[in-house]
Amino acid sequence: MDSKFLRLAEGCHLKRLEEPCAYHVPRDELYELSEEALDFLARCDGARTVAELRPEEEFLSYCLEEAVLEVSDHPHPREIRIGVNEIPSLRYLMVEVTDRCNLRCRHCYLGDAGSTDLDPGILQTLLDDFDDMGGLRLMITGGEPLLYPGFPALNESLAGRSFRPVLITNGTLLRGEDMESLNFTEIQFSVDGLEDGHDYLRGRGSFTKVMESLQAALSAGIDVSVATVIHARNLGELEGLGAMLSEMGVSAWNLEYPVVSGRLEENPDLVLKPEVAAPYFELEWGWGAHEGAPGYACGAHLAAVGPGGYLVKCGYYRDISGGHLGKGLRQAWRDLPKMKLEGECASCELLAECGGGCRFRAQTTTGAAGPDPLMCARMGRHLR
Repeated sequence: MDSKFLRLAEGCHLKRLEEPCAYHVPRDELYELSEEALDFLARCDGARTVAELRPEEEFLSYCLEEAVLEVSDHPHPREIRIGVNEIPSLRYLMVEVTDRCNLRCRHCYLGDAGSTDLDPGILQTLLDDFDDMGGLRLMITGGEPLLYPGFPALNESLAGRSFRPVLITNGTLLRGEDMESLNFTEIQFSVDGLEDGHDYLRGRGSFTKVMESLQAALSAGIDVSVATVIHARNLGELEGLGAMLSEMGVSAWNLEYPVVSGRLEENPDLVLKPEVAAPYFELEWGWGAHEGAPGYACGAHLAAVGPGGYLVKCGYYRDISGGHLGKGLRQAWRDLPKMKLEGECASCELLAECGGGCRFRAQTTTGAAGPDPLMCARMGRHLR
């Protein structure tokens, strides 16, 4: 073993977030490291042997078992860069590359589709900046991102990145032959029930199309996740949908409770009472909500970019901005006001488990400093 060469595994990258980390992109796994471990892994460039590096035996075994490191009989050099973030760290970035869309969903929080596209130059700089900052997940969305005129160039630019590119799509425009050329590690499909419930929201025939695309992605070996909005027309379908997705091999199924915004304001009958929707969240599995940070409200590590090129807190809080990305992602993230958790939630005994929920939903239902009624219902807490 001493003569073998140690190399940081393909798809594994080093980052400084609030603490040193190694991130395994294909598995979406984040490992916290000591400074000594970070220094050791940074030297595992495929040009040094085990004897030269002199690793601690137990740590080496763990890294090999977790596929953080790989060994070879011959030198196989790779460049190792460490992404250095800010505090709080920007880990998850939602990028709306366009507001064009081919569907007119009854619940869309964005409202009617438009024709604005993110400037390709801004997008390319954004990708490089997110790499440099050690970001984890870059979520490409819209509108429908496949309608973005620069999608082929974007897809090409995603190859070999140190973050996990995720395509969020309604699935109606993806074809089986498209899958082999995609540089996305994960595709998240929107599936809002079985055929009746899904098509009621998104239009007749859309369920068949999205399920064909979903199966094609799985067959191509791409990680597939599914997001499902809980609404008044799909409650009886959720258990069956979850069972079907699990059997197909979907890696994560996340349920969402809609916020009344955009076109949903025209369809309020779709919105269930929080206490009715809350028990169904026990059905979901896999990767879920973005983790929080002490003292901060939701989205401490999350931001969004609109097609106009401005960094905002999220798709709902578009008035909370760090400015235009012409000044660079890092500076825009520094300038983005971070929302502190205040009011009733800040002193709640369930805060550690709940995290304060969605502050936009709280603001639009119980007031800016009030609690999120859905999270209260999920925690078994009754609002006064």
